Amino acid sequence: MYGFLKRSLEAIKEGGSKILKANPTPWEKEQLLLHFNNAKELENWVIGSDKDIGGFSNASLDFMEKGFGKFHGNISIDIPKYNQELTRSGYAGIRSKVRGSSLFGVRCWDTSLFRYLAIKARGDNKKYFVNIQTDGPVLTDLFQHRLFLRNPGDWEIVLIPFRDFILTNHGIVQDPQIEMYREKVKTIGFSILSQPGSFCLDIDWIKAMNTDSTEGDWNIRPSPNDQEKI
Repeated sequence: MYGFLKRSLEAIKEGGSKILKANPTPWEKEQLLLHFNNAKELENWVIGSDKDIGGFSNASLDFMEKGFGKFHGNISIDIPKYNQELTRSGYAGIRSKVRGSSLFGVRCWDTSLFRYLAIKARGDNKKYFVNIQTDGPVLTDLFQHRLFLRNPGDWEIVLIPFRDFILTNHGIVQDPQIEMYREKVKTIGFSILSQPGSFCLDIDWIKAMNTDSTEGDWNIRPSPNDQEKI
């Protein structure tokens, strides 16, 4: 009960901030969403792979003492002969846990005043996806985008425009596409598909971010009173 009331009070505080944001407010460069600055942060994540349904892939998420999370494991596309229901394999992923419920429903991040999802990560030569779940009516809907890391082995900061995420359901691109409900971002995750062998993705932090010339979907001109929505 105490946790529920605490989350409700936090939701009230967040709601008050959103009301204030309806009026002119100071421009914000970034909003921290998730990070790995201590081992306790691992409790905010869920890990999964096709091993959960009978496959052979495995995945782990570890806290590293230098202050980042290591998502790693091994992908196998082999299908068990004894499991007639499993027709595809080769998947692993992590996602943040839902931030709890309150009197006002599920607690979500409001990212509407920011242009980009920013990620500080270090990858290998594998291809990864970034997944966003919003508080929408279809629980299996995910907004997905490739995590383009250009320099394997080096830390990089990747900025992905929220408007570039693609709506999918069970990995299938949906038609028609709908705009992401950015006021209600519920979970954020990473996944790897159909790439046999070991993998390793290090993650430092995840933020909602603007550049010096953006404020959400607005391009800021030199005059603070002159803006153009794109």
